[in-house]
Amino acid sequence: MSGDPVLDVTELSVAYGDRTVSTIPALTVAPGEVVAIVGESGSGKSTALMAILGLLGGTAARVEGSVRVLGTEVVGASEKALRPLRGSRMALVMQSPQASLNPTMRLGRLLRRALKRHGVPAAEAEARIADATRAVGLDEALLQRFPHQVSGGQAQRFAIALAVCLGAELIAADEPTSALDATVQLDVLALVRRLAEERGAAWLVVAHDLALVSMIADHVLVMRDGEVVESGPARTVLADPRHEYTRALLAASPTLPTGGAR
Repeated sequence: MSGDPVLDVTELSVAYGDRTVSTIPALTVAPGEVVAIVGESGSGKSTALMAILGLLGGTAARVEGSVRVLGTEVVGASEKALRPLRGSRMALVMQSPQASLNPTMRLGRLLRRALKRHGVPAAEAEARIADATRAVGLDEALLQRFPHQVSGGQAQRFAIALAVCLGAELIAADEPTSALDATVQLDVLALVRRLAEERGAAWLVVAHDLALVSMIADHVLVMRDGEVVESGPARTVLADPRHEYTRALLAASPTLPTGGAR
């Protein structure tokens, strides 16, 4: 990968009171790169993601270290300082996007409303929407539907289309396939990989299934009990895991399709 890192994390830690619940010593994500943070429930991976995105403000969490997104320091930044980053430069794709979408608005209106809030003129917004829906493989007719009228896979593609519309350079995805069946999981992961390569966005994907995510990831961090126990290129971690916990995660995962791993 080339270019300055989109994301640069150094000595990140998240604590509640005297208990540290998540630490990442170092992490960089370059344009067009997919990095996965993997671990079982309670490993600290989603907490780390929320800290990276600056979403723990106003909570009891104490966040220390440095997180720079496109050169802007996130740790300790005010909401005013973070506002220009959110949506238009970094975006979050949730596990169940339907639950985070306004159920009273059609999907097309949700896209137009988001683009308007970010100052995109109406004519440009329509061009962006057409481009993004094509990029994620959605029929534009689906934009006339309400969130509850589309499938889980379509809703996940819509959430990704929103990030593409806004031109996000860092797209974070929190368990983006866990609520989907196996076939749709593979389709969504293939979409993430293709968009990273074609659009150059940096992706940070949090998941519990090491084997599945490693099919698209360039680099993998394995977390357990709030700490990174193994980190390296996806192929290396899959082929020669050094930590017993990584080996256990692989053993618990379904067999990869032939040629699936990167």
